[in-house]
Amino acid sequence: MNISRRASEISPFYVMELLEKARLMEAEGHSIIHMEVGEPGFETPGPIKQEALKALGDGKTFYTHSLGISELREAVSRNYRDRYGLEVSPERVIITNGSSGAFILLFAALLEQGRTLAIADPGYPCYRNIALLTDCAVRLLPVSAGTNYEVLPEQIDGPLRPDVLVVANPSNPTGTIYRPGSLNALYEKLSSRGSTLIVDEIYSGLVYDAPFSSSVSISGDVIVVNGFSKAFAMTGWRLGWMVVPPRLVRPIQKLAQNLFIAPPSISQYAALAAFDDAEGLARMCSLYRERRDFLLPRLRGLGFDVPVKPDGAFYIYAGIERFAMDSMLFVERALAEAKVAITPGYDFGRFGAASHVRFSYADRLENLVEGCDRLERWL
Repeated sequence: MNISRRASEISPFYVMELLEKARLMEAEGHSIIHMEVGEPGFETPGPIKQEALKALGDGKTFYTHSLGISELREAVSRNYRDRYGLEVSPERVIITNGSSGAFILLFAALLEQGRTLAIADPGYPCYRNIALLTDCAVRLLPVSAGTNYEVLPEQIDGPLRPDVLVVANPSNPTGTIYRPGSLNALYEKLSSRGSTLIVDEIYSGLVYDAPFSSSVSISGDVIVVNGFSKAFAMTGWRLGWMVVPPRLVRPIQKLAQNLFIAPPSISQYAALAAFDDAEGLARMCSLYRERRDFLLPRLRGLGFDVPVKPDGAFYIYAGIERFAMDSMLFVERALAEAKVAITPGYDFGRFGAASHVRFSYADRLENLVEGCDRLERWL
């Protein structure tokens, strides 16, 4: 059997490998504190689950439209109007099999051999690995605390300009939010050269202190990806959406028909209730803020370097220089010796990867306290 070059080039998703190792340790009787995986520490809200049960009872278990049921596309459109005051036609909204499904469709439509994708380093690793399936070139753009972990317009200038740039706002792994005007400047630079800006807003429902506006407001040519996994605690339902320019809808539709047939039916009907519980979503967001406000000073007190306060998502990207240990060794020893699971910087790129780790504060506060106590004793 000859394994393809693509499969050989794709890096492991280290956070999932650590999670799987931690689960094996738990099966052996060990108590593990999970500060590695980016999964909400809440069950899916009750109204969403009730809507799923109703859909099952009504027999709504068949294929849906390849772009998603019209009711949900309209609900997403209303959410942009109600939350941001932005008018988005439901025809531009495409429901996908998670936000990962959105990126598979987008990269298949926009990238190929001879084209270039640019992403932030550190940044979400799956962008690169999904793009490798298209045989495009991938360019990593180093970002640092000195520039708020933002991609700058000058980084996409010159002869190596990308055909597509993907940025996350708020960011994974840093939790930072692009400053006002920054994304507009990136769009202006890209659009002047016929390139495309994609903004991943999967964590936009988890914003704490900084002002935030959806990049849908920048231009109808900006592609925005979002989903129900994080803010709505629906990771296992595998449901996302994207807002695309009208001319991209038909190419995406043809790809979706062949790659996915349709998004999961029960998940779509369940998500019709997602935007209705504003108070419940606000409570979840408030609890995440409380966890961040505990974990950030505690990690700094333990000797971790966190120069920029995260204003969104549920991650803290921390420097470990003072511990004189490679990040992969650090997380392996923390899991084996302290029974605390953390993600190494290598999951997010190459720039500073050896000297950084990512903490997730999605878990319950009492578990974060216990995890920090274990790390303190271990360090």
